[in-house]
Amino acid sequence: MKRLMPLLLAGWLTSIITQAHPVLPDSLGMEKKDGKLYVLHRVEQGQTLYSLVRKYNTTVQAIKDANPGLADGVRYDQVVRVPAGNLSRKEEKAVTKAIKKEEKESLEREERQVKQETVREANSGIHQVEPGQTLYSLASRYGVSMEEVRKWNNLSSDHIVSGQALIVSEKAWRVREPLAKPVAVAPTHRSDSSTEVSRTSRNDSPKTERPAAPPRTVPTPPREEPSRPAESERPAAEPTSPAPSEPRIIRPGDSGPLPNPGGNTRRISEIGMAEIIENSGNSNKYLALHRSAPIGTLVLVRNDMNQQSIWVKIIGRLPDTSVNDKVIVKVSARAFEKLSPADRRFRAEVSYLVP
Repeated sequence: MKRLMPLLLAGWLTSIITQAHPVLPDSLGMEKKDGKLYVLHRVEQGQTLYSLVRKYNTTVQAIKDANPGLADGVRYDQVVRVPAGNLSRKEEKAVTKAIKKEEKESLEREERQVKQETVREANSGIHQVEPGQTLYSLASRYGVSMEEVRKWNNLSSDHIVSGQALIVSEKAWRVREPLAKPVAVAPTHRSDSSTEVSRTSRNDSPKTERPAAPPRTVPTPPREEPSRPAESERPAAEPTSPAPSEPRIIRPGDSGPLPNPGGNTRRISEIGMAEIIENSGNSNKYLALHRSAPIGTLVLVRNDMNQQSIWVKIIGRLPDTSVNDKVIVKVSARAFEKLSPADRRFRAEVSYLVP
C-alpha cells in the first residue's frame, strides 16, 4: 500500500514551489515515485479530469499514466496523482530533499509508536501482588492456570510476597521472552556402504565363472547314541513360587489407583462436593481437610467430571457448619490445580483404607 505523505514545506521552500505551482498550497502535497515528482490532488466538488489538466498545465494522458486504472472521469474526494512540471533542477532537488526528510521523520514516528505500544502491551500483563493475594487467586482472576504463572515468572514454588511484580498473561511473557537461538544442524554424510553400492552399480556387467566341482564326500560310520530314559523315569521339575511383590509406596501428589484392601483393612468411599482450602495458595503440598478420616491418612480424591485423581494427606477436620453441608473434602491450592484448574468447586469421590 502506497502512503500519501503530505509535505509541510516552510519558509523559502514554500515560496519557491508556490511560484512554480500557484495551486500547490491547495493540494495534499507532493510525492516522488520512480524518480518523478507528482502533486497529490484531492478532487473537489464539480472538478473533472479536464479541469485538472487546465489547473496543472498537463495532459489527460500524463494523468492517466500516473494513475493506472483511472477512468475517463474522476469522482469527488478522489486522490489523483498529477505530474509536477515547470520545476527547475534546483526546485526539484529542494522538493526531493523535503520528501526524504518527511519520510525519515515519519519512519521514526512509526518506530517510536511501535516501541510505546510494545511497552504498553507488556505492562498490561503485569500485576503487583497485594497483601493477602495468593498464586491461586491471581490465576483465577486473570483466567490462567497456576502452572502458567509459575512458568512465566520462573517460580519454583507457589509462594509470592506483597509488592512482587508478576507476569499474568502469555502476551506479556512473549514480549519479554528472549529470542530462541537457531539450532545448527550438522550436515549429513553419505555412508561408506551407500558409496560402495553406488560404485558397484557403475561397474560393468559381472563376469561369469564356471561353478566349482562339489567336494568329494566320504561316508562316516553311524554313531551310537545313549539310550534315553523313559518319560516315567525323568525327575519331576520342582514348582517355582513367584517372587513376592513389594507393596506400592503412595505419597501425596501421586495419581495412582487405590490399592486392594488386605485382610485387615476395608475401603471407605464418599461422594460429594470438593472445594479449595482458603489461604493455601502459598503451599506446595497436597493437603486436605475431612470430616472423619484420621489425621495423617492419605486419601484419593477423584474429579467425577474429568476423571483426574490425586492423593492428599489429611491435616485437619472439615468444620461442621451449614455452608459445608454438601462439601466432603477441602484440598490445598496445589491439589486443586491438578484436579480442577478451571472450576471453583467440583463433584468428587473420596476413597481411603482404614484398619
